Amino acid sequence: MVAKVIKNQIEKFEYREKNIVRVLFSAFVLLLISYGFFVNGAIMNSVKAEQVEKDVSTLNSSINSMEFDYLNAKNAITMDLATSMGFVEVNNQKFLALKPVSNGLSLSTNENR
Repeated sequence: MVAKVIKNQIEKFEYREKNIVRVLFSAFVLLLISYGFFVNGAIMNSVKAEQVEKDVSTLNSSINSMEFDYLNAKNAITMDLATSMGFVEVNNQKFLALKPVSNGLSLSTNENR
């Protein structure tokens, strides 16, 4: 009788242990899959960041080249070139200076009712 009780207790204990091992193994597999997913995401983000840095570098060099071309074209313009293209020199220059209408914002109502 005592042997049967002990045998039942051992079987219950083995059943609990098997369930615990199954749960722990399942949790381990889930964590392993999650780890792989997150590492893959981090690698993909770093690759994209490198590509963006290369694109930015290429665009900056392109902009610098355009600025250099602009400055060369700007410095190549002379009075002789301008007059040969039909432009004339203005002797009597007049400039217009306007005072600001107001210093701040105001609410304007429509008076055309």
